[in-house]
Amino acid sequence: MLRDRHKARRKWAILLAGTVLAAPAGLVAQVPDSIPAVTLRDAVSVGVASVLLVTPGATGWGTGLPNCAPCNRADVPGFDRWAIGQFNSGWQLASNVGILALAGFVTVDLALRRDGARTVAALEAGLWAAGLTEVIKAAVGRPRPVLYTVDAVAAAENTGNGRSFPSGHTSVAFAFATTYWLARKDLDGKPGVLGWLAFGVAAGVGVSRVAAAKHFPSDVLAGAVLGTASGVVVYAIKF
Repeated sequence: MLRDRHKARRKWAILLAGTVLAAPAGLVAQVPDSIPAVTLRDAVSVGVASVLLVTPGATGWGTGLPNCAPCNRADVPGFDRWAIGQFNSGWQLASNVGILALAGFVTVDLALRRDGARTVAALEAGLWAAGLTEVIKAAVGRPRPVLYTVDAVAAAENTGNGRSFPSGHTSVAFAFATTYWLARKDLDGKPGVLGWLAFGVAAGVGVSRVAAAKHFPSDVLAGAVLGTASGVVVYAIKF
């Protein structure tokens, strides 16, 4: 099961990287200000981010079983302790739908503007957020909230439950939202309702991760900061 999960993560990394490099070429060769949709720098950036994304799974770093089940609630800071609870599949589904809807909308909306460079920037920022998240998760190895509940023993059989910090859903969602906000501000002179709505959806993804008992609030806040930084840096370098 663990091997299958790692293979699936590698497939997603390859798919996203391929989308960054190939999809915009079918939409537009360059934007009105003559910025190429995909540059050599983009290719290198995508390659590095992809390596970060697959390294923990490929090397086995930080992918072992959780080191406690049940874990001691006293070890959880007070501002996070209230989020300890049993897994909620409904909120899990909501977070999955939210991030897919946001990523899909941002990509399609920018593509329909015939703006290959900014479409690539959004996808690239999402890939960097995902890659950095995987590395930090492996390095920190924080147990998920469910490991502090009566379901801890069963939950400990899932290696992913030992990697809570930061929230990957949140980091990727904020990377897309940030890039989209910046793109709309440049193209339209202001981010507009849709630009701010993208941040609202990203925040909703983070809230749903806490409600699903998949993450602590601090995991989500760290993911939001990481995703926002990924979006800002990628956009600033490209534009």
